[in-house]
Amino acid sequence: MKVKSMFCTFLLLLLLLLLSGCSIGEELTEWAAGKANDTLEVIGGGVQEALDDIHNAEHQGGPFENNLESARAYLLTQLQEKYGIEFTIVGDEDLENYGPFAGATYTCDVAPIDAPEQVTTALVSQTMYQDVRDNYAVYFFKEEAEAKAIQLCTETEYVQSYEIALEMPQTAKTWSAEDGIGDFLQTSDAYLNMKVYFDAGKSDEEYANLILDFLEKAYRLNANVTLSILEAENDYIFWEKLNVLTETPPQLPTKEEIIEDMEIARMMM
Repeated sequence: MKVKSMFCTFLLLLLLLLLSGCSIGEELTEWAAGKANDTLEVIGGGVQEALDDIHNAEHQGGPFENNLESARAYLLTQLQEKYGIEFTIVGDEDLENYGPFAGATYTCDVAPIDAPEQVTTALVSQTMYQDVRDNYAVYFFKEEAEAKAIQLCTETEYVQSYEIALEMPQTAKTWSAEDGIGDFLQTSDAYLNMKVYFDAGKSDEEYANLILDFLEKAYRLNANVTLSILEAENDYIFWEKLNVLTETPPQLPTKEEIIEDMEIARMMM
């Protein structure tokens, strides 16, 4: 009611301003304009306050309350039911409330109590994501999937060093160690994140030939790959996402395309 009354006052002042013209004089015109601006500011503040109240309101009836203690307990219970082992919080907690309709979302880093090195990020929410979403399943297939990539790098003479990690997006699906790695890599959107360092001091054409050779080998890993190639320390010269497990695998780039990509990469550094 208060905002409505202010809005009516604003309309009255605006009408007065329009009717004033030159007959009443510039002082009345300036006064009316000032009052109109003051009213608009108050109305705007009232609307913003109402929007803030809606945003800060809590969702009712969710699986956990909008506080860390309740959210922690719910997420850890969900993970234990999902994998049959006990987890603990290891860091990076965040509880964000998105209002009465979407509710609160809780994310954190967790690890099994008996394997604290197996850190994963997990998420639950009061509405859309009541089933916990996480990427813990990479640890079931990590060793086997990374082994082929490690072998490729160690057997390639122009690779100076490498960093390899199996990664996947968060999912509500429950994977187990008994699931086949082929099905996992094909359907989970998991990929090998490979950062490979080449010997320094070569020409662009020499690097392009080496990159093309390495891409051909990476295509045979039977896994999707996000590949970063660096010269020496930290100079990126090439980046490519190899979605080789799609129905129509992408074709290898030409040497000319690789050289062009290298030039773009250098400009972005």
